[in-house]
Amino acid sequence: MEQVWEFLGKLFLADDWPARWECGTWSSFHGWLYITSDIAIWLAYFVIPAIIIFFTQKRHNLPFLPVFWLFGAFIILCGSTHLIDAMMFWWPGYRLSALVRLLTALVSLATALVLIRDLPKLIEVQPKDELKTYRLEKQLKKYEAENLELKALLNSKGVE
Repeated sequence: MEQVWEFLGKLFLADDWPARWECGTWSSFHGWLYITSDIAIWLAYFVIPAIIIFFTQKRHNLPFLPVFWLFGAFIILCGSTHLIDAMMFWWPGYRLSALVRLLTALVSLATALVLIRDLPKLIEVQPKDELKTYRLEKQLKKYEAENLELKALLNSKGVE
């Protein structure tokens, strides 16, 4: 437990390790390719949850809302690992990186478990157009049944 408290106490300290530029023989091209790729991935990982949030705000009574929130948290945490990796070239925050990776792992597993739990219900959800067609078919069958009952009643009274 002492190691955990020490870890958390030094979470933002980076003086135990050299910056990534100082490890190995990075060429400018290779280093900046790594950095810009990680930043682009991080940016996409932050835009995607923003779109998910926008979507969930526009759709009221959205089924499986917790799944959307878990996906959003998972995506943001994944993106954070890429941002931290890009920062490692100047600031070797390996403790923070480890903590964010642990959080990413926990949210990833929670998301997977919720998806496994909800998969049978998710499979049953019908797209909007199919649902409309299903409802119309159901109403038509009900109408036809009522119409047959009315015809039978009229026939029994001698009315055609």
